[in-house]
Amino acid sequence: MTDAIAGTAQEHQLGARQMLVENNPKRRPWLLVVLMGAVGAWTFVLGLQIAAENQNKDGTWYFGLPMLTVSMLALATGAWLLLRRNGTKTWVAWYEHGLVRQLAGGPPVTYPWDEIRSVARQDVKVVQQIGSYMTYRLLVVPAAGGLIVVDNTYPGVLDFAEGVSEAFTHVRAPQDVARLDAGERLDFGGLIDLNAGGLGQGGRRIGWRELGKIELKQGRMNIHRRGDPRVWLTVPAVGLPNLLVLLSLADTLRRRHDPDEGPGAG
Repeated sequence: MTDAIAGTAQEHQLGARQMLVENNPKRRPWLLVVLMGAVGAWTFVLGLQIAAENQNKDGTWYFGLPMLTVSMLALATGAWLLLRRNGTKTWVAWYEHGLVRQLAGGPPVTYPWDEIRSVARQDVKVVQQIGSYMTYRLLVVPAAGGLIVVDNTYPGVLDFAEGVSEAFTHVRAPQDVARLDAGERLDFGGLIDLNAGGLGQGGRRIGWRELGKIELKQGRMNIHRRGDPRVWLTVPAVGLPNLLVLLSLADTLRRRHDPDEGPGAG
């Protein structure tokens, strides 16, 4: 599989490979399926025997219901374990100029950076009574549609997600600056948008000269007005499409309009 991916990447001139990850789909728990089937069959027969004996003795056939209920639960559990989807073996490779993905049994498909609409990350801390752990998901949306997901089933997901996000931003941010300069408005997940004059949400706007710091905190993106410690606008950061691109654009445009940092400053 990796040879096919390498060949496809070379054919499409994606440059040097940076990293490759593959998932580990869960195998069907055949031992547990067989065990649930055996328990279900045994309790079903036992439940019928109890019901028949008590019906003949005093009409209390319903004494067999508890065993029949256990039987149904065991058989249903076995069927769920057998029929549930366990995922498809998948390889995703990050190259200098884009991504390549291959599903087991299918050909590799290339996604140059210019053919990717957005990159988002969903990093969530899950807290339980016995401790906590992190779940990581990289969501890549190709311009042609569909979705590429790299999550915790892929060893190395964190390094892969960080690298892909930064590489995509390095290519996309200069292109989006040019779009802003040409008068376009850029939308980020319907939560915030940017234009040549500033950023905001709906009719609530702030100019680049007024923009202060932007901080990421507890899964939120907090935007401040220059010189004001209060949060001017907050939006969810987890899963926000092209978050790093947005931060890069905001920093570039803020610096461009900052009299202390612009041309001739100092």
